[in-house]
Amino acid sequence: MPPKRSTAAAVGKTLEERRDAARDAALKELKALRADLTTLEAVLSGRRKASDISLFDVTHGALEIFRYAAAVFEADSLLAACSQELDAAKALEYLDRHGATELVKPAGWHWISPKGEMHCLGKAEEPVKAASKLAEILQGGRRLRRRDKAEATPEPAAPEDVADTAQGADTDTAETTDL
Repeated sequence: MPPKRSTAAAVGKTLEERRDAARDAALKELKALRADLTTLEAVLSGRRKASDISLFDVTHGALEIFRYAAAVFEADSLLAACSQELDAAKALEYLDRHGATELVKPAGWHWISPKGEMHCLGKAEEPVKAASKLAEILQGGRRLRRRDKAEATPEPAAPEDVADTAQGADTDTAETTDL
């Protein structure tokens, strides 16, 4: 049995290929329908003979466009649903790997730290959010590297700058109240 990831990737690739093929066919059919509609306009305006157009071609072209466009939209929705389910499966695997459990009471995903603290990660129906919260908790205990610390800590403003901005704010309000 092949791994789930390769199967999901193959299914996704097949859906994308079918969606692209249907999109190309719909665009081709649109061009043909434009030509048929132009011919129909010429027939109705009297520039061409009625025998030059088949109304069935116009109707059939519109139905084919509908069919191909529906296939494109369905493939898009299936790809989105597959992506969401894959994310949920990955989140469940991550939660299980790190020892989180789904409890009934209190309801939801919970994780007990090595220190014995119980963390509520989220609702039972939202494993992706619970996994992201667990990732934040797990990373929170790690120390930052020196360069990360420098980027994470903002430089404090000089006390003079703070005093100037506070005075500027007072003068602005005084001017507006005089009006």
